[in-house]
Amino acid sequence: AITDADHYGRLGITRLASTGEVKAAYEKRCEQLNKQGLEEEEISKEHDLLKESFTILSTEEERRLYDWSLARNGQPERYVWPFEVDPMELAPDPPKEPEDEFPTKLVGYFLLTWFIISVACSLILNRS
Repeated sequence: AITDADHYGRLGITRLASTGEVKAAYEKRCEQLNKQGLEEEEISKEHDLLKESFTILSTEEERRLYDWSLARNGQPERYVWPFEVDPMELAPDPPKEPEDEFPTKLVGYFLLTWFIISVACSLILNRS
């Protein structure tokens, strides 16, 4: 794994959160951190951790790498590759019974014969 940090948990968001939601969660956590009344050094340390999480989750490439590291870390329940498709969704339908083509051909040949005879009769009658 690239890191053991839980950036989603640190910001309190889900894996499906948009970039706007990441930014809103970051700002909310920073406000909460400032209201806690901790020592300046501790606030600075926590703020750096929040900033790291925000930077990783708001950058598309870094977020993909982080998500990939979660999958490689043996936590696949927390991760689904953004472009991964369930192979069962794309599985073709089972083959259907072949359609009986005889009636279709029979009707087609009947209509074709009717058309040819009508054209021939039309030409013969128009010449006379």
